[in-house]
Amino acid sequence: MKAENNKYLIDVVPLTKIPMSSHQSFSYLSDVEIPSGTLVSIPLFHRSVEGIALSTKNDFERLGNIELKKVEKIIAENFLSDSQIELAKFISDYYISPLGVVMKGFVPKRMKSRKAPSPVLRTSSSEGRGENIVLTKEQKDAVKKIANYKLPITNYLLFGPAGSGKTEVYINSIIELRKINKNYQFLILLPEKTLTPQAMERYGAYFSSEEIVVLSSNISKGQFYSNWEKIQSGEAKIILGTRMAVFAPFKKLGLIVIDEEQDMSFKQWDMNPRYDARTVAEKLAEIHQAKIVRGSATPSIESYFRTLKNDLKLLLLPTLKLKESKLQITNYKLQAIIVDMKKERWSRNYSCISKKLKSEIEYALKNKQQIIVFINRQGMSSFSICEACKTVLKCPKCERALVYEKGGFYKCNHCNYKTSIFPKCEKCGGISFKNVGLGTQKVEKEILSLFPSAKIIVADTTSSKELNFHEKIYDSFSQGKADILIGTQMISKGWDLPSVSLVGIIDVDNLFSLPDFFAEEKAFQMISQLAGRVNRPGAHFPGEVVIQTFQPENKIIQLSAENNFEVFFQRIIEERKALNFPPFGKIIKLVFQDYNFEKIEKETLEVFENLSSLKNIKISEPHTPLLSKIRGRYRKQMIIKFKNKIPIELEKEIRKLKSGWIIDRDPISVI
Repeated sequence: MKAENNKYLIDVVPLTKIPMSSHQSFSYLSDVEIPSGTLVSIPLFHRSVEGIALSTKNDFERLGNIELKKVEKIIAENFLSDSQIELAKFISDYYISPLGVVMKGFVPKRMKSRKAPSPVLRTSSSEGRGENIVLTKEQKDAVKKIANYKLPITNYLLFGPAGSGKTEVYINSIIELRKINKNYQFLILLPEKTLTPQAMERYGAYFSSEEIVVLSSNISKGQFYSNWEKIQSGEAKIILGTRMAVFAPFKKLGLIVIDEEQDMSFKQWDMNPRYDARTVAEKLAEIHQAKIVRGSATPSIESYFRTLKNDLKLLLLPTLKLKESKLQITNYKLQAIIVDMKKERWSRNYSCISKKLKSEIEYALKNKQQIIVFINRQGMSSFSICEACKTVLKCPKCERALVYEKGGFYKCNHCNYKTSIFPKCEKCGGISFKNVGLGTQKVEKEILSLFPSAKIIVADTTSSKELNFHEKIYDSFSQGKADILIGTQMISKGWDLPSVSLVGIIDVDNLFSLPDFFAEEKAFQMISQLAGRVNRPGAHFPGEVVIQTFQPENKIIQLSAENNFEVFFQRIIEERKALNFPPFGKIIKLVFQDYNFEKIEKETLEVFENLSSLKNIKISEPHTPLLSKIRGRYRKQMIIKFKNKIPIELEKEIRKLKSGWIIDRDPISVI
């Protein structure tokens, strides 16, 4: 029914950044009613932008001759569902991020795929998956609890070492839930794009390719939108995706799986909205009244702590058990060898490959076994110094050490700045530099010099930008076309490669090099995850892990080598409690950046003095973060700690912050 003047007022959120101190939506006129969730084109200041309509009401007589602009065009009706709008508002409120910027993540590029091929889903054969899998008692019990909708809607933590069958629990839970409601959709969140090919293979052994879609940044925009439409129509039932998949237009979710739940990649830390897909997934599950399962061989400290508070229900797989309310790991002996690299230097071995690791690689190659070599840096070195004046070669935009690449140039890993082949020292003009430290390319060169006939694949951030890189690397290595995989953190997660018998961790000390309260947790998880690539049921060979370090007395390294999660957890949780760090409190990191250093000093001091007067918070003084300058902009930050709920006055003050401030709630780093 139209109003008498044939006009309607449409409340629209522009898909652009609006200051948090302002209203996030604006009123526009329309000749027709526009449903909530409709994608429209609207005038905003002196340009046209897209927006999402939130509501429609009859126009009314306005005082003061206020003239409203008209909606220019209706692009797509009901483009976002009510549940997507609810989720977007939650993200905007919780992470104090502009609603329009948040909603932009819910609106994919509308492009038709040229061919829109279905993903290549390889069914399993002799791997013991598909219809041949026989669940253990513990797996059956886990499936029964997850799939039982007579129980209250519950969040679970599925805790089991690598190879203990977590994926089989996810799959069989989906099978059982489909018996309850054939229209259910299921979201499987993966931390890395590298895990997509294996996930496609595993789920493809149980479900038809027509109902499986992938949402991640390594597929074309056309394919992404095609998959998005299949989810929206309900045709897609199994959705495999990285963190962005939480924005998808689900019709009715039955289960959300967060695989490798401990992984920091679920947090978007470098752009707005700075959301954590694990937190968002819990809200998404609440909206759809769906079950949610977090799975891990090395749970995050916060998740495991929640099981002790009964906020998450703990599900243990065969190699884990509870005894007298204490966690014990059984039948999982980690064959980890700690090599003291100081002794290697004393014996005049200056290679990055210890004698022990060299002999193990030699043995594995001789017996046609595969090897994973981990190094936490890419490139040929960690940094380079001028041979004349010993000045470190730095990026002019970020003031970070440049890394030498085997192409002959030096590169910044933060802004991708590159030098010429012959850079000059900014201090003395020298052109001769010495490369210090290790990177993936340096390790590759060293291993090739020792084993020239070995077939090597390098997986790091640079190589992963190649087209279809993740599929190629998984296929090549899983099919035995390469002997050695050298890589950074992306190779530590989730791959099931039965022919891998050796993992070498080249420079484990680098994992502890940052003065961050998360560093020890990240290091323990990384070492344990890498060890899980060889020490698991179903491996073709007995596995071995070689950990190279200059500090073998480091307690975290020792606990990692023993796979002693219980002692590790108790150690970390006591430190967190003493410092009121999560899970005993919440953190917001405020970072201000600008090209003018004096403006940085003045602005951060003013905000600090203003916030210091607030009650129920603790705030650090403005200080220079580890990355003091990025892309030409200087930076200063403050860390705010508070109890679980953000104080109202604090939130009000944060919403008033000027342009240039970064608001990072629940950060993954405080340095």
